[in-house]
Amino acid sequence: MNTSFVQTLMFLVTLYALLGDDIRLLAFPKSLDDTFIKMTIASLFLFLIELTLASIGQPDYLGSFFFWLDLISTLSIITDIPPIMDAMTGSGVNATDEEENDAGDAASLARASRGARIGTKAGRMTRVIRLIRLIRVVKLYKSATQAQTKED
Repeated sequence: MNTSFVQTLMFLVTLYALLGDDIRLLAFPKSLDDTFIKMTIASLFLFLIELTLASIGQPDYLGSFFFWLDLISTLSIITDIPPIMDAMTGSGVNATDEEENDAGDAASLARASRGARIGTKAGRMTRVIRLIRLIRVVKLYKSATQAQTKED
């Protein structure tokens, strides 16, 4: 866990977790969304593996401040996976019945209002999550520095 290779890999995965979705939205076509979703799921599993191995291999890690910080930041990646977020918020469900499509403007306005509130809360939550992930970068840097001094 403390080798330079693992530390560098986890640093790159952390950078992807922080910036990957924004880069996807900014620079890539919608046809590559599935690739980015797969990369995000892979990063989630890498973080879960790291969390598990650190819990096994590092004394006093399980239940420590850094354990909880890593757990929260790892679980926060779930919010970056659109199919899971759509299922959680109900925003990915499309109306199929004619009656549902012909619903009144009031119901449509209520749904739009609820969606806007969910979006606002998600935006705030995203900022907090990114701050937690940024703290993770600092932790990874500290671990990499310690690993480098041990190798020297």
